[in-house]
Amino acid sequence: MTLADETPLRDLADRALRDSLRHPENLRSFLQQAVPNLAEGFDCTRARLLEREFPLDDWRRREADLPFEIPYRVGSEEVWTLVCVLLEHQSDTDPLMPLRLLYFAVVYWDKQWHDWEQSPRPRPALHLRPVLPIVLYTGPRPWGSNRTLTDLLGEPVAFHAFAPVWQPLFWNLADQTPEELLQTSAEWLQTLAVIRVQNEEPETFAAVFGAAVQRLAELHGRDHVRWYDLMRIVLTYALWRRPEQERSALLAAAQANSGNVERQREIETMSNKLGPTIADLAWAKGEAKGEAKGLREGQLLARREDLRALLEDRFGPLPEELLQRIAATDDLERLQLAVRQGWRLEKLEDLQL
Repeated sequence: MTLADETPLRDLADRALRDSLRHPENLRSFLQQAVPNLAEGFDCTRARLLEREFPLDDWRRREADLPFEIPYRVGSEEVWTLVCVLLEHQSDTDPLMPLRLLYFAVVYWDKQWHDWEQSPRPRPALHLRPVLPIVLYTGPRPWGSNRTLTDLLGEPVAFHAFAPVWQPLFWNLADQTPEELLQTSAEWLQTLAVIRVQNEEPETFAAVFGAAVQRLAELHGRDHVRWYDLMRIVLTYALWRRPEQERSALLAAAQANSGNVERQREIETMSNKLGPTIADLAWAKGEAKGEAKGLREGQLLARREDLRALLEDRFGPLPEELLQRIAATDDLERLQLAVRQGWRLEKLEDLQL
């Protein structure tokens, strides 16, 4: 699958959820839910995402993969650990998930083995770093596919005993109730409550959505950046995953539950940037027609608008020179890569387009 064939940015909410785990407090909240017996040992403030260093040729195309290295305290010592989080959103779950995660671990260990062999003698005994594989599954039902390597093996069964004992941890959002998520003190989990009810009846979604916005309002003055990121998730789920006729009421509810005029204005500005645009309609129109030329033009228009909106969302009004450069770019893959880069940019000047 090429970058041009991948899901367009109308799946912005899924990407925003993935990116939210880059924040130490959100990552900590997730680990406390997924591995409560281990969570306190991790120093999430020093977690590093292996975006460039991870030794897989094609891992960047797997947008949901988040390989973190996080120090784990054992007594008075620390051990750097690979915490590999894979986000799975589709109801049609991936039966190869155990093998995918094992491949991540083996390649990670292979690099350590190689580095150990290249180290000068005398060298200490090789001790591979720990690996924690986790699947964060947000589908409407609990994980119903393969969980272990032996689930992937066929006949003869007699050989199953020699397969590696390997079973990732599957954390299913469907196993959590919206009420339980909203009652936690972790804002990231309160945000998940909205995702949990994304396919429910309008009344149910509206009630959970309003409650989540109200709880997130308390974060605004304490950690504005994280409030903004989490609000972006709940708003994009409202704008992209709910029927069009519900959107006005949901946005009104978001402002009503936000607490003050300043937050209301921020939510209005955010919703204007995140809402469906003319570019998205053009993309959908081209896709519906199925005409190669029209489809590509619609995709290009949508990607340009996606990039412009994302950069404005993060950095404010863009220089005219950059706007012209975006408008003139007709390489779909380059635009898609620029959008991905845009999520991580610290300075607008670092954008590669």
